[in-house]
Amino acid sequence: MKRWNPSQHSIVGSKPDKAFFGNYPTLSQLRREFGTKAATSWLLPQLYDLSEFCGVREKLQGRPLEECAQIIETQYHWLKVTEIMLFLYRFKGGHYGHFYGTVDPLVIMTALRTFISERGEAYARREQEERERREASQPKPITWEDHCRLHGITNKPRGF
Repeated sequence: MKRWNPSQHSIVGSKPDKAFFGNYPTLSQLRREFGTKAATSWLLPQLYDLSEFCGVREKLQGRPLEECAQIIETQYHWLKVTEIMLFLYRFKGGHYGHFYGTVDPLVIMTALRTFISERGEAYARREQEERERREASQPKPITWEDHCRLHGITNKPRGF
């Protein structure tokens, strides 16, 4: 929790590929390793920091803050802590809109769904790049004509 605190949002946000594809714990892993409340406890300051950053009159706090953290932990338990931080960094950067007078948990949840789509696109791009890299490293099949040319064969066998 100390290592992945809200002050690290900009560092994580500057390296999205590392946030998506690096070896970092998921919310599920936090829960398994540190207890049932660990992921929610980690999410609370993350979300509160977003609320503070936005400078709105009414901050996200109390029951709405706790419930928002619990919903994220439950519905998106497979996200890495760095992915959550990348989402919050992008939210702070205006990537997902803004709040009007009060921090609205529904706006956060809707924005998170948009982020999940972006994440899916990033993973699809990565898979495509890896597939292309694998294909490029595979030896190309040689044609009969190329074989003949390479070995100095000038007469074709019967039936060709």
